[in-house]
Amino acid sequence: MSRKLSDHVILADKRACQHTGRKLTEKRQRILTLLLKAGCPLSAYELTHAYNKVNKPAIMAMSVYRILEFLESIQLVHRLQSANKYVACSSLLTCQHHPFSMFVICQSCQQVEEIPVAENLVHQLTSTIENTGFLMTDTQLEITGICRRCQ
Repeated sequence: MSRKLSDHVILADKRACQHTGRKLTEKRQRILTLLLKAGCPLSAYELTHAYNKVNKPAIMAMSVYRILEFLESIQLVHRLQSANKYVACSSLLTCQHHPFSMFVICQSCQQVEEIPVAENLVHQLTSTIENTGFLMTDTQLEITGICRRCQ
């Protein structure tokens, strides 16, 4: 991601945070920028290492976890539960909110792609799950497979 686009995304995210009465602090912004520029999922420890390579004073992993928790709570990042890593939300680039996240994860190269889910499919999935009596507590789907490049 280009610096100009990254700066534009960060500015938009700052405004979105202000509307919720929360702040995108400098450290939060730096962690989000690292995820935006990474182009691949990163663990909290990988983010801590990357942050500390370019920023002083150093940040502790526990602080990175808290920052990621905050960014996830306002839907700027997603936690990939199967890999315990984080990715910047793809909707940051389009400025469109989405209620359901679907990820395809290559089990060979670990490439991750967030795929938009049609609203009618979300309703169908939700309805099917609710009909089983199961209460859905997360609206994220992760599917593993082999990407086109690795096939």
